[in-house]
Amino acid sequence: MINAIIEFSLRNRLFVVAASLAVACCGTYLAVRMPVDVLPDLNRPVVVVMAEAHALVPEDIERRVTLPLEQVLNGATGATRVRSASGMGLSLVFVEFEWGADIYRCRQIVQEKLQLARAKLPPEAEPVLAPISSIMGNIQLIGLKSRSGATHPDEIRALADYRVKPRLMSIPGVAQVVTAGGAPRELQAIVDADKLRAHDVTLAEVADAVRAANLNVAGGFLNAGHKAPAITVTGFIASRDELAQAVVRPDPIRPVRVSDVARVDFGPAAIRTGEAGVDGDPGIILAVFKQLDTDTVELTGLINEELGALAAGLPEDIVVIDGLFQQADFIHRAVDNVLDAVRDGSLLVILVLFLFLMNVRTTFITLTALPLSIAVTALVFAAFRLSINTMTLGGIAVASGALVDDAIVGVENVFRRLRENARRERPDAPLSVVLRASSEVRGPILIGTLVVIAVYLPLFYLSGLEGRLFTPIGAAYVTSVLASLLVSLTLTPVLCALLPAPGRRLPRGEHTWLVRRLREAAGRLIRASQAHAPAVLGLVASATLAALVVLARQGTQFLPPFNEGTAQINLFLPPETGLEASDRFGQRLERLLMQVDGVQHVGRRTGRAEGSTRRRSARAPRSSPRCASDWRTSSQA
Repeated sequence: MINAIIEFSLRNRLFVVAASLAVACCGTYLAVRMPVDVLPDLNRPVVVVMAEAHALVPEDIERRVTLPLEQVLNGATGATRVRSASGMGLSLVFVEFEWGADIYRCRQIVQEKLQLARAKLPPEAEPVLAPISSIMGNIQLIGLKSRSGATHPDEIRALADYRVKPRLMSIPGVAQVVTAGGAPRELQAIVDADKLRAHDVTLAEVADAVRAANLNVAGGFLNAGHKAPAITVTGFIASRDELAQAVVRPDPIRPVRVSDVARVDFGPAAIRTGEAGVDGDPGIILAVFKQLDTDTVELTGLINEELGALAAGLPEDIVVIDGLFQQADFIHRAVDNVLDAVRDGSLLVILVLFLFLMNVRTTFITLTALPLSIAVTALVFAAFRLSINTMTLGGIAVASGALVDDAIVGVENVFRRLRENARRERPDAPLSVVLRASSEVRGPILIGTLVVIAVYLPLFYLSGLEGRLFTPIGAAYVTSVLASLLVSLTLTPVLCALLPAPGRRLPRGEHTWLVRRLREAAGRLIRASQAHAPAVLGLVASATLAALVVLARQGTQFLPPFNEGTAQINLFLPPETGLEASDRFGQRLERLLMQVDGVQHVGRRTGRAEGSTRRRSARAPRSSPRCASDWRTSSQA
């Protein structure tokens, strides 16, 4: 079969060359347009159920909310594990499913189970499903603060909730935007108990009056001839005075109004569970989460464009900072570092090939296997919807030296046979010589490739998170090496037949000057090793033992440390510390971090944002400043 492939390629030389160029162009085009991420897809189907009950402490949350939800969700079809976290006013239940399960079907199963759990929960706890997001979905932190300090954080929060957040949520690929800091504002009637007694009014009557004053009521239709316009009574409260004038108890002489028993003013919509700071000042932080299968770099560009358009319409006192944290920056650095490694490895391959072959034609023919194999790998990745990440690029970087091995063996044997044929009295046709020479090495090429692939086969048997993380390395390596094997059986013989021009003198000698010197040095080393065999064996055994001792004493970790360009610092306080005290400690830490050289911005989140699934200590607020440093010129803070 292999001989048939080589023979077909030599008979259809122009077709092979044209097909190779087409594959190279198409692979390059798809490689440029493929999604780029830090790590491979690590998203196991997990459905997060979130229930907020602001009046309950963690013990009550666990007993009255979390436990009933767990009991119902434990029987969900296909669920492999149910875990939970209970905090101040928040219950989180994580329902995990098997790898590869359809996340939308999983959410439907959990939603059906929640119908059974609602009857067991307190009225104030309404369980909802958290938006679908990636395990590395927190792609950006955006800060808003007052330039002069004149704008209150609650007013900045209103701008974030009603102007910035809706625009960000409209961007395709954004799953969720969580706002931290300030408090959502609402119009409140703050009742005075003494005035209630003085007017002989109950609190329930005041609540009923407020609800009745904030209703739109349908009035049916008004039949007027052939027309029937709809009638509606507009009752939504549009101002503070309208609520203050709402009637609690009607009376023809002196009706009791809301303003008689309560003070009407704007206030926070819920109990504060968190605060935020930006660059040492009170501010608002927006955490943007992406949807599954979304290109982080492309989505970050769309978000920054939208923020640029929004900033022009915001008040002059509001500063928008989009650089508190951007996962795209780390992706750019990681991918650039791996691409630099691939580039340096390719240049070293070119240099070594030229030094050992000392011939431009042979070096060029051998090097064609490198870009063409990478292009074929890109086509395979695009067909299976795999992304470009540090793992796949690392596999290609490791394989860059092996991609030219098969071509080197074929090219060297072809030109050796051509030199031998040129010395004969009746030389054979060059095309037949190329065919025989390429067929002679088909066995070593195939066996060598299969042996190299066998080393990476165990990676494909890894399960769970390890398999998702490390399998792409093996996939990239094996795919590129198999592509190089295909190139060595098709394009390489064709180029060997096309490039040497008729009548031109072929290179003389069996080996270059460098190869001859290395062969002589290797021969001397082998003879010396044979003459001192016991010493060599002892040295090897000692080195092996020392390596095993050092390896056994080395620490282990799942992943190496990453330089994201940011540093997260967690400040833990005693369990009885309140949110206000935690906020003051966080502000002090922010100001200290801003004085560190290289720190550009500091964003702080204390406690928990409304609607966030970020886990915090059940009894103690935690401040988490994140420092964005200039990674190009100085170290992190």
